[in-house]
Amino acid sequence: MRDACGLLLCFILRGAERVFSIGIFYRLLKPCAFARAAFNTVLKNPRPAAPLPDCFRAETTIRAARQWRMNNYLNHIIESFPERLAGDKWKGRCRIEGISRLRQARQAGRPVILAFCHFGPYYLLRPWLRAAGFPVSFLVEGKAGNRSALKRLEDRFALFPEIPTAFHLDELRKTAEFLAAGNPLLIAIDDESGKQMDVPFCNGWTFEMATGAVRLAIRHRAELIPCAIVDEGGWHFRIELGRPVPAEFLMTEAGWICAGKHLLDEMRPHFQARPEQRTADLIRRLKQNPSTAAP
Repeated sequence: MRDACGLLLCFILRGAERVFSIGIFYRLLKPCAFARAAFNTVLKNPRPAAPLPDCFRAETTIRAARQWRMNNYLNHIIESFPERLAGDKWKGRCRIEGISRLRQARQAGRPVILAFCHFGPYYLLRPWLRAAGFPVSFLVEGKAGNRSALKRLEDRFALFPEIPTAFHLDELRKTAEFLAAGNPLLIAIDDESGKQMDVPFCNGWTFEMATGAVRLAIRHRAELIPCAIVDEGGWHFRIELGRPVPAEFLMTEAGWICAGKHLLDEMRPHFQARPEQRTADLIRRLKQNPSTAAP
């Protein structure tokens, strides 16, 4: 029943997007998203926040949290019509900083690993990068056969339909072929699956990082580029492609920590500037060093 409702809603949203301008469409949906956000932010009794590092600027107001939650509900709606993002109607709604780094690697036929964290509307990285002309895919956990009916429907609407939108952990051979063809792959570094390593984050804190992005970059001689997306409100976004990890950090296992630290150093300014856009998945990866923990 839930899948059927989701499929029906997807078709309704796709039809509404065709009829209304972006501004009117947004204003029509906003009251429902606001009410849902207010309920989940205020009426539900959240647990006290876990301690976080000072450099993470953990303090956020209830109003900011409610605003981000509302934006998150609205942003998920865009997943219903990913192919429309390349049209004139949505043009200019997402700025991509550092896109020349991705373009140069693509022109050279070199594979690219785009390392990201569960921060901001990360689920929109793929549709916006595809709208910019790059056949990006996600590497996700789980099995391909367990992909929901709604996700499979949304996959049918994606740009570059001949290229899978996601590769699962039981499709590593296909993933390797995808990279060998010089394509860009999005991989989360704050995922709980697979091998992990502790990377310095800021004073007294470490970040438990999944090593998959680093290991794949080494194995396939790929560019390893930090990637983050920021919600600027009102269906406006900014994607930041940071400086690639230096090649010397991707030679041997001894350089993994340095590679991880480079990725975090590139992403941390976005975490600090938009603390309300962090997610529970990201926060869970932060660990306080025992020697600096308060008594």
